[in-house]
Amino acid sequence: MLNSVAVVQGKIAAGKSLLLAGEESLLRQLPKGRWIAGTIPYFMDMSGGVHSDSQIFVNEIPACASAVDIREYTTATLPSICLEAPENGFSIVIIPAGSPAHIAYAQDFPRYEEAFLKPVVGWIAGVNVAEIGTRQAKVFTGASGRDSAQHAVVMHVALPRRKHAEIDIVNVFQPGPGGPITFATSGFNVRECRINEKSANLARYMTDSQIDSRLPLTANYNGSIVNVSIQSVDEKAGVVNFYAPVFAGMEYRFAKPVADYVAAFNSALPADGLAAAFSCNCILNYLYAGLEGKRTGNLTGPITFGEIAHQLLNQTLVRLVIRDAG
Repeated sequence: MLNSVAVVQGKIAAGKSLLLAGEESLLRQLPKGRWIAGTIPYFMDMSGGVHSDSQIFVNEIPACASAVDIREYTTATLPSICLEAPENGFSIVIIPAGSPAHIAYAQDFPRYEEAFLKPVVGWIAGVNVAEIGTRQAKVFTGASGRDSAQHAVVMHVALPRRKHAEIDIVNVFQPGPGGPITFATSGFNVRECRINEKSANLARYMTDSQIDSRLPLTANYNGSIVNVSIQSVDEKAGVVNFYAPVFAGMEYRFAKPVADYVAAFNSALPADGLAAAFSCNCILNYLYAGLEGKRTGNLTGPITFGEIAHQLLNQTLVRLVIRDAG
């Protein structure tokens, strides 16, 4: 939950392993220790969604963890994340928005060796939405005291044999009735596509069809509905920019509208009652659904510029839980 800088400093001094989120100026006041962090001023706290420039969100690594390993990754070393993850446990990844690591991870993770075989969750660090384009998101490595706007930071957490980690994703969007959309190339921005097997410019199609840009593209990725959110639509230039890449050959459809985000999230949340070891939700859900002051079940965590459940997701709530093995 949200804590003052002084309280977080005390937790670090006590040797706790922590996942942190907050404004850059606050994170710079923290001593070295067993923690990683990313910049963001938006959170889901116990009292509901909140924007805070004065407090740090704290996730304590569960006491059952048998080992914690903190590492920094460049675009060259990112493909080894899953290989270096514990055989039984989980990995938390934090990446600065718009960084080379962000682009590389989003586009290449499905090709990483041992991808999807071990639990990997995390989030994309960001800034106040009013400062997008004028400030850079940062990640911090407590073990070294370094920060970066270019690289990723990861906490690998090993669990004893009697425990295991599971990832849940809560996506309130479903494919709409529109025709299938495919792309010839993968990437974060597109011009041309095929809609109902006919060539089209996506930006002009969205304008002509009055598509609400708050609705993401959806696709079935190995049995799960995954969103690709719209960042901007430039009809004049004929370009649509996304917050995550679309993939060539994958079939997409625009999502159906959601009448009540909060009710949809609460009805979609797992009913097991387990406390999450980590969770996060998307800044677009926070903004579009008006989540300030509203709760999404009992889940708390940073409100992010992208969610990671193995690969990069958009407009999705991600939860990691620790269960008893067997």
